[in-house]
Amino acid sequence: MHTEQDTHKGKSTAKGRLLIVDDESRHAESLAMMVASWGYDVKTAEDGAKAAGMLISDNFDVVLLDLHMPVADGYKVMDFIRKRGLLTRIITISGDPSMDDAIKSLKKGADNFIRKPVTPVDLLKAIDESLRKKVKEEQLKGVKRKIEIRSGLHRMMFDIAPNMQFLLDTKGNFRMVNTVFTKVTGFTKQEIFGKHWSSLVEGDEVERMQHVFEERRSAPDRFPEVELRLRCSESSESNQSVKSRNILVAMQSRRLYSHQDDKKVFFGTYCVVRDITQYNKLEELNKYQEFHDALTGLPNRVLFEDYLSFALTQAKQDNTPLCLLNVVLVDLKQINERYGHAVGDQCLQTISARLKRQVRKGDILSRIDGSEFVLLLPHIENEKSVIHISEKIRIGLSNPIEVNGRSISLDLTIGTSVFPTDAENSEELLRHAQTSHGFHPLSKQRHLLQTSNWIKLIKSQP
Repeated sequence: MHTEQDTHKGKSTAKGRLLIVDDESRHAESLAMMVASWGYDVKTAEDGAKAAGMLISDNFDVVLLDLHMPVADGYKVMDFIRKRGLLTRIITISGDPSMDDAIKSLKKGADNFIRKPVTPVDLLKAIDESLRKKVKEEQLKGVKRKIEIRSGLHRMMFDIAPNMQFLLDTKGNFRMVNTVFTKVTGFTKQEIFGKHWSSLVEGDEVERMQHVFEERRSAPDRFPEVELRLRCSESSESNQSVKSRNILVAMQSRRLYSHQDDKKVFFGTYCVVRDITQYNKLEELNKYQEFHDALTGLPNRVLFEDYLSFALTQAKQDNTPLCLLNVVLVDLKQINERYGHAVGDQCLQTISARLKRQVRKGDILSRIDGSEFVLLLPHIENEKSVIHISEKIRIGLSNPIEVNGRSISLDLTIGTSVFPTDAENSEELLRHAQTSHGFHPLSKQRHLLQTSNWIKLIKSQP
């Protein structure tokens, strides 16, 4: 039992290395000569203490061990081999005619027991059997070692993976979770092991996820990516990064099987999970920015046109009037040139805030251009109520704006358009509001309004 490495070290290339331990030197030498003639490398020891030292300093495939010796008997040597974890196979010999030695030594792990006087046939058979066991043991140890290495690599890759990963047992309880999972959810491994998957899934989604985790007979082994809300630890102390009670995740799962007697036996569910909470928030932000003005947060022209189209359809069905108020900051360009764009932006934000305070529930306020705001009034009793709303807005916008210690008066105008008096479709309705500044809101007569109740021009001199 020697490898090429043993040969390179100058060791014997015999069929195997044996240690014969017997306090009767003549008997030991006789056995040594016999075993050596069969092609084995053999050494002898006259007592158990010397044998123990030789077993530590050298490698032996088989030890032929006399059970009854002074200083340290064969049983103590067997205990020594077992405690040290040595791979040496053991054959015991004894001259005791009873069966006690045979039974005791075999229970302690000996491969074979030979009664004295030892015959060549019995000894050769016992040595060959022990060497075969050693070969199988080393092969099994090699396989186990490879499995351990592979398992260790898998565990390491599992644990350092950038995404959350977990393994459920056959009952749906958490069996393994990686480090990312504990960091994101805030649960420690001790807290999560043994818990059922449903304990971390929001209640209204448990039924939907049932088929992914439980229905193994009819569902496929691998599921497409699904989205669900995963509960996190409510204790902020366990993980400072956990700011909410749940997170939105995208999960892929796969069922795991072993093969027994040509049959697939289910033993768990493996899941890979991506936290898409931030991605979802970013997507929502992008959608928001697509339809809202960045400066004021009001709906932009794209969203306003959708609102107007819908409101106009409702007005036609209900046979009710609908009104648009178009508010324009006429001198925005002059403010930007004189005070800077930051001041101009502050003026627009102030106008937006003042207009928001004037709108009723259900009214839609939008910024559709740089200096242009539109107020959609979908519910008005009659055209005369437009005058009241316009006057209310005029008063709300009439005060100057204080910016950096300066009092800035604004040149603002309001144009109006009423459905169905002025137009019957959304484009014409908006166009009429944009071109009617300074004119009567309820007629085609073109004259400048002079009274405060009918004012359409808000002009403040700087």
